[in-house]
Amino acid sequence: MMSRHLAILLAAGSVLGCATGGQPKFWRDPDGRIIVTGPMLEPADNLETLAPQLCETVRNMPGAKAGHQRGGQEYCGAIYQRPGDTRFFASHPSSLGPPLDLPGGRKACFPPAAISDSEAPESKIYADYHSHPGVSRFSPEDLQARRQRFYFRVMFNPICEIFLYDFPARTVFQLQDGKFVPTKQVTDDFRGE
Repeated sequence: MMSRHLAILLAAGSVLGCATGGQPKFWRDPDGRIIVTGPMLEPADNLETLAPQLCETVRNMPGAKAGHQRGGQEYCGAIYQRPGDTRFFASHPSSLGPPLDLPGGRKACFPPAAISDSEAPESKIYADYHSHPGVSRFSPEDLQARRQRFYFRVMFNPICEIFLYDFPARTVFQLQDGKFVPTKQVTDDFRGE
């Protein structure tokens, strides 16, 4: 039964990826990896500048401002750099996620595995980002080591509170007055290591 739900979700995600007209903004490759296109926004010199612009854009997407966890849509994308360019670019997000709400009514989405940027095919993902449809902070699952693929994870909620998880430093930061300020140290036990 679960595989049927997953197939329906993947089909819906493929349609959503194409629903904006023109080329799709996200898709699964033959190996099942999620690919997202970029850039979605103008590049920024730093994450402190890019993250608020990204939040404002994503929070206006369908279902992104549900106001509670049970409803709404999480979106996952990538923050990346082009070869030889120190600026940060943001991909379009994917709405692909698990077929059912997680326990407790939480939502989730799957971070992309690669970027499709026609101007820079060798772009490298620096961080993944995702939105929460309810006003919340990082969930315990967001901080698990098994879910980390990149150096950083950026999360924002519908009121654009923006958080950054520095995975190697095991530190959570919140964007306050244009600067990321440390707010929490994450232990190995909490990370699942």
